[in-house]
Amino acid sequence: MTVHPHPLLPDLFPNIVPLEPFLDEAAFQQEFVTLPSVPVLWQVQSIDSTNQCLLEWGPRGLPQHFCLVARQQSAGRGRQGRTWISDAEGSLTFSLWSVFDRSLQELSGLPLVVSLGMVEALHSLGMTSVGVKWPNDLWREGRKVAGILVETTRLSSKQVGAVIGIGLNVALPPAVQDTFALPLNDLRDEEGQAPARAPVLGRLLNTLIPLLESFAQSGFAPFAETWMTHCVHRNQPVTLLHPNQTRSQGECVGLSPLGGLILRNPEGKLHIHHGGELSLRFGVP
Repeated sequence: MTVHPHPLLPDLFPNIVPLEPFLDEAAFQQEFVTLPSVPVLWQVQSIDSTNQCLLEWGPRGLPQHFCLVARQQSAGRGRQGRTWISDAEGSLTFSLWSVFDRSLQELSGLPLVVSLGMVEALHSLGMTSVGVKWPNDLWREGRKVAGILVETTRLSSKQVGAVIGIGLNVALPPAVQDTFALPLNDLRDEEGQAPARAPVLGRLLNTLIPLLESFAQSGFAPFAETWMTHCVHRNQPVTLLHPNQTRSQGECVGLSPLGGLILRNPEGKLHIHHGGELSLRFGVP
């Protein structure tokens, strides 16, 4: 693991001058093990959007699985153009740059692989109540605890660069939680104690990067069954909201090899729905 500073990066990020790293690097290193592709970690105090930064600079030569982590983002974003609001002390927001020799269609399952890696990492830290919600969220006890935004850029006819943006609520103050209509949760335990962010980030990368390497080789299909074991709406009635305001309803029964959600409608027929701009709601009104 190479932690800030790194000789390649000043040329790539001429306008971003990191201050003192805000994460405890020693604690981070203790969580790390040898990986097939060793990532580079770059810490910044403040940035508009880690995803936007990597989308601009990734194609110029960032190393595989480069990780940009920000103490605070002023223009963080989520799916469907939503704003991701983070807290400087209570959030963990970062983006990974990864290159895949796969088509854009084959990358449709990437957010699901990322959510699986995150939930497995958090379970290993004792947070076993965290589950996955299709297509790109983590939930804990009925409330959202993390979101994932994957954005892609074509590098060549055979290669696609993917920016994997992750926002994780570690210890959100009430003032931040009150700004959302959606109920939020964080990683604090029953006594109100939150884990340190550095070891959480280390464990996440430890778990995520091998899964990304496996996904690059085999696609999403080998992960589908395991993902469903962590799904918070498995075998439950759900409603999918489409961009044209129509709805699809049914029982969540599985995932397709590309990560599409399989619903069984009231007539017993199975239909596959792919992420895109779909939103999932619990229950059937």
